Amino acid sequence: MKHMNEIDRGAELWDRIWSKNQITSDYSIRYLDFMRGIEQSLPARSTVCEAGCGTGQTLQIFSPRHRTIGLDISANALCIAKNNCDTPLQGDIFQIPIRSETCDLVYNSGVIEHFPYPANVRALSEMARITRRGGQIIVIVPNTLCLWYKLGKEVAYRFNRFEFGYEEDYSPGRLKRTFEEAGISVTQWFGLQATPVLATNEREFIPFSIRRKLARIERFLPFKEYYSYAVGIVGCKE
Repeated sequence: MKHMNEIDRGAELWDRIWSKNQITSDYSIRYLDFMRGIEQSLPARSTVCEAGCGTGQTLQIFSPRHRTIGLDISANALCIAKNNCDTPLQGDIFQIPIRSETCDLVYNSGVIEHFPYPANVRALSEMARITRRGGQIIVIVPNTLCLWYKLGKEVAYRFNRFEFGYEEDYSPGRLKRTFEEAGISVTQWFGLQATPVLATNEREFIPFSIRRKLARIERFLPFKEYYSYAVGIVGCKE
């Protein structure tokens, strides 16, 4: 019963968030570019699931060539996501309503950090369960080593403006250990958004066209996983 109550509260939180109009944030620009590269590397007609899809913005990248599944607990998010994926599913990441070894790629961004240990490992294990052998699991989370992320979060907490509920951040090493505990082999780790924030989902300080050009600089920055806003891992189910 406690687990179900936590899921219900989570659904209410994300329903409120996804009912708002969203600006394309600086992080979203980098994230979308990264996922376009992943899409191009997949064989045509792969099965792709975003486990915690929100509005399904990245699934729109995969849908033309692949079968896409968007899973989320928020009904408001799925009302939008249904336009971006083939199969929208309302459900719980701890009990994904998909058969084992169905997907070639299972991924999310901004999801695992909302679960304390060992729930974070359980969520990753469930993502791995629905992934075919040889398939990929990608997870992206806030980066402990990003000083301006830590500062911004502290300010948001102090002024009671942090709206995303419970959240932990991860160092690259911690995320790697979480993958290994879930039985997933790590093949690559990376960082996204190495520059300070110029726009969030709610506020834009510089127009999108300029921010889009600035984002291209990041491809030339080394060791981004050690100072970017987000750290991610590409894993493989063996």
